[in-house]
Amino acid sequence: MSCLTVYHQSSPEHPNKLLSHVEDIASTLAAINVQFSQVPVQQPVIAGTASAELITANGVQIEQLKALYGHASVEIISLCDERGEGSELARDLRQEQACQPAQVHYYLAGRGLLALHSGDYVYSLLCEKNDLLLLPAGIAHWFDAGAHPRVAVLRLFDAPQVPAFTSVADDFAASFTGLDDC
Repeated sequence: MSCLTVYHQSSPEHPNKLLSHVEDIASTLAAINVQFSQVPVQQPVIAGTASAELITANGVQIEQLKALYGHASVEIISLCDERGEGSELARDLRQEQACQPAQVHYYLAGRGLLALHSGDYVYSLLCEKNDLLLLPAGIAHWFDAGAHPRVAVLRLFDAPQVPAFTSVADDFAASFTGLDDC
C-alpha cells in the first residue's frame, strides 16, 4: 500500500503527516504540482529484468503513456539485489538530485521510497507497483530502493533524450528515513 509521509526539512525525525488513502496522497502532492494516481500495469514485470527487455515487453503501454503525457524519452530502472551487494546506480539514486525536464515515474514492479524536496518540506512516498507520478521540471528528489532492491520503475521525460541529473548542493537525503526504516 502506498503511503506518504511529510516532514519539515528541519525535523527529519518527526513527520508532520502520514497518509495512506490514495485521495489524500493525491491532494497533498497536488499542492506541490505533483500528480499521483494508480494505473494497472498491463504486462507482468519482474524486477531485475534488463531494461531493454522491459521496454519491448511493455511497449504498447509505454507508447500510450508517452502519447497521454507528451513525453518523448524513456528509461527503465530495474534493480534486483537479493544479496544486498549494492550497485552504483542504487547509491546514486539515494542522492538528492534534479533535472530540468518534467518526468513521469511509473512503478512496474516492487517498491521504493521516492522523496520529493519542495520548499521547506520533504514528501516521502512509499511507491509500489501501479503507482504513477507526474513530477514537475526541476523538483529535487531522491529514491531509496533499500538494502535489497527489488523494483522496476519506468521514467518518461518531456525531452528528446534522457536528461542528465544534477546533484543538489545541500544534499541532506541521508537525514531522512529510508525504505528499510519504513
